[in-house]
Amino acid sequence: MEFDLYSALAPLCPSVVWGGFDQGAGFPRITLQRISNRTEYALKSRAGNETARVQVNVYATSYAEMLALAELVSRTLTDFRGGSVIRCKEISRRDSTSETDGDVVRLQMLDILVRYRA
Repeated sequence: MEFDLYSALAPLCPSVVWGGFDQGAGFPRITLQRISNRTEYALKSRAGNETARVQVNVYATSYAEMLALAELVSRTLTDFRGGSVIRCKEISRRDSTSETDGDVVRLQMLDILVRYRA
């Protein structure tokens, strides 16, 4: 699932990573991280499909750039079906800022519910 989501978002932005960036990565950038996971079980074993909540953070130096990229990320993921991913659904979105070396970086955090084949 991680590789499938990364592959869907990589064409949108030059800096996309699962986890966190090392210092020196430019803007805009996108980070992904799993927040929670739910596994379904049958009577004898795992049912084969899982649901994860993935947080997608979109960073940019301007508010307009951040909004445009966040909307593109949301549209891309909610339309995406491929690999192990069955369906993605945006469940919440939050605005924030992050200060880096004296600069204020705009941040939008999208919570995405991902249904996928384990």
